[in-house]
Amino acid sequence: MIKQFIFLSSVLVFTNTLLATDDGIDIWADAVTETEDRGTSVLIIPIVGQTLTDIRGETYEELEEEIKALNPDLIVIEINCSDAQDEFYEMMGWIDPRERGMLDSMAENLPTVAEVFHLHLKDIDQVAYVKDSTGVATILTLSWEHIYLEPTARLTGTFELARRYANIPNDDVRNKMRSAWTNIGPILGGYGNRDPALMLSLVDPERYLSGRWHGKTVQWFGGFNGDFVVDGSPQMVPRFSATLAQELRISEATVESLNDVLLLNDVREYHIVGEEITNSINDYVSNWRKAFSNAKTLWGDYRQQRDWARGAERLRWLVANKNTIKKLLGIYRNYPAVELRLGVSKKQLEQILEQIEKELRQPRAPRRGGGPSMGGGGGGMRP
Repeated sequence: MIKQFIFLSSVLVFTNTLLATDDGIDIWADAVTETEDRGTSVLIIPIVGQTLTDIRGETYEELEEEIKALNPDLIVIEINCSDAQDEFYEMMGWIDPRERGMLDSMAENLPTVAEVFHLHLKDIDQVAYVKDSTGVATILTLSWEHIYLEPTARLTGTFELARRYANIPNDDVRNKMRSAWTNIGPILGGYGNRDPALMLSLVDPERYLSGRWHGKTVQWFGGFNGDFVVDGSPQMVPRFSATLAQELRISEATVESLNDVLLLNDVREYHIVGEEITNSINDYVSNWRKAFSNAKTLWGDYRQQRDWARGAERLRWLVANKNTIKKLLGIYRNYPAVELRLGVSKKQLEQILEQIEKELRQPRAPRRGGGPSMGGGGGGMRP
């Protein structure tokens, strides 16, 4: 009987393999074909890099009307945001703190991005294709209900919000600030129908997280009432690998490519649209970073010229620095991200410019020594 079972099983396996080969199912990813103009129209929207500098709400707001006019069948949000190259680099502390995801003072940036897609563009089907998502970016990633992770992708929480309130000595004030800051997690997660307990645990280290299977879904608990514990320490936030995220039904599936994502959404034939929209987002990132590099040079020039502005050379370098500060302010107007990274506020630059112009308006007289300062001794790039 056992031999008959083995033989029958072998026949079934052989038959299925033969059928799969004949139908091309064994290479199922190749069943998706990109064309010039046929099939589903797909728009790629990159969300890549550092929140608040690379990823800014106004960048996406400015494209809303273009996207509406284009009216693609599907928007694929390609997310690739990493605080560290991989988990080993993070464990070793090999993180560039300047590239860690940031939040502005009122945490307005990420909600603005979410509103563009989940409110203003809600009539267009959307999925998120995640190549990596660590830190602050994860709460934005989970604002999409249908997400697909590459095998090496991560979904990790953030300590960034906790840093805003952790050292407040007054318990009442601290708790109010904690509630105000961490509420951004459930707000963004609400767009993706995410459980508030899950979202809070990702942004608040003091929130524990456990889960219990309820049919094919997981019921999340902000404590230890579940059957399994994901986060049981106030010194950690949840970390999900692609495999774990899929097993816990946080993601739809683990995928190798865009074609996999499309196939899982019943797309067999597609064409890419709106390349100029995709390129404009990528161009913004490269342009602001180039502007940041120029701003660092200008700030260095200002500091050097300030030291040279002495004696008979003072007037010459006052004029030079006036032009330098004006150029910096021009960069700030075009790229607010530069101000965040340079670490010198617009107000500081305006005060420096005011001091220089005030001195230049004064009648010139013979001068000994270095004369009054041109200001701006403080400030510096974000560490």
